[in-house]
Amino acid sequence: MSAGLTDAGQASLDKQEFQIKFAGEAREYFRIWVVNLCLTLLTIGVFSAWAKVRKQRYFYSHTIIDGTPLQYGAQPLPILKGRLFAAALFLIYYAAQYVAPDIVPYVIAALVVLVPWVVARSAAFRARYTGFRNMTLSFHGGYASAVEAIYWLGGIPFLVVGTMFEWWGDNRILGVAGMVAGLLFPWWIARVRRFLITNTSFGGCRASFSATGWQYFKIYFVSGLIIAAGGVVTTLGFMLLRTSSETLLVALVVPIYFFYAVAYAYVRANTGNLMWNSSTFDNVSFRSTLKTWKLFALYLTNAIGILVSLGLLIPWAVIRTMRYRAENIAVSMEGELLNFRGSPSSSISATGSEVGEMFELEFSL
Repeated sequence: MSAGLTDAGQASLDKQEFQIKFAGEAREYFRIWVVNLCLTLLTIGVFSAWAKVRKQRYFYSHTIIDGTPLQYGAQPLPILKGRLFAAALFLIYYAAQYVAPDIVPYVIAALVVLVPWVVARSAAFRARYTGFRNMTLSFHGGYASAVEAIYWLGGIPFLVVGTMFEWWGDNRILGVAGMVAGLLFPWWIARVRRFLITNTSFGGCRASFSATGWQYFKIYFVSGLIIAAGGVVTTLGFMLLRTSSETLLVALVVPIYFFYAVAYAYVRANTGNLMWNSSTFDNVSFRSTLKTWKLFALYLTNAIGILVSLGLLIPWAVIRTMRYRAENIAVSMEGELLNFRGSPSSSISATGSEVGEMFELEFSL
């Protein structure tokens, strides 16, 4: 029996937990932010690639695990090339809408073909240039697996092809398609997250992901109930007041935004917790403890500060958000980092990453 207790005690001693710390300061980041903004405007966006690298290096170098900061190794020139390519794609799409609207469905179809490549290359770029103790992450997902994850059941390609050939003679078809897509959205999110996480490795150890679509469904269902409650409160207010006074109408709209903000904070907190708590790297696991009301208060005060300062408090808001997120994520490890070994490094094009940013395709961790 004593031997069993000794083994248990040894296991507990071998298991360590490190709280992530974010040491960034608003005053320091403000200097980086204002220089980035001014030079980006003066160079008509060319400096934005260097601005991104400066910003990311600051964030990474001030995010600390067990006394060691993260590392960001990307260079500006590849990012600039990727942004130029992304800008060209955006201009083609924008011009098609006004110059040749008949070809817009075909441009959208081409983008649908491109999206899985963008997502896979974005993940590969982020992984390749994210390092810890001189070891970088690796991403192994390819185009075919990205297509399988993103275009699950073929819904999106079907809608695009239907738009190209004007299959939608009745808006009710689109309504039903929208309802089905909304119901399946949590399972789709789970599949995309699983694709991104399980294809990521660190030091030769592949990540695993245990979250299910049902767990995401519960989160989005509750958020829907919160928004519905806001709608009920607003409707009752209109019925009771029975007035068209603009002041009262504005006052009644406030609950809608309040409940929407609460629902947004609920989704961000709970999906973030679910993602981190369901992810492991061999002997490394994570514990996320984000809280809905704390995140809501953070978003609210950030928004007020940014509005009152006419945008000058953006760095302060960013630093507060980064610090809260970091301080609510802990890394647990059994044993040492000996299980992890360095992996071969190679250059990864930034094109996919920048195309993803341009079209707001963000599925990152």
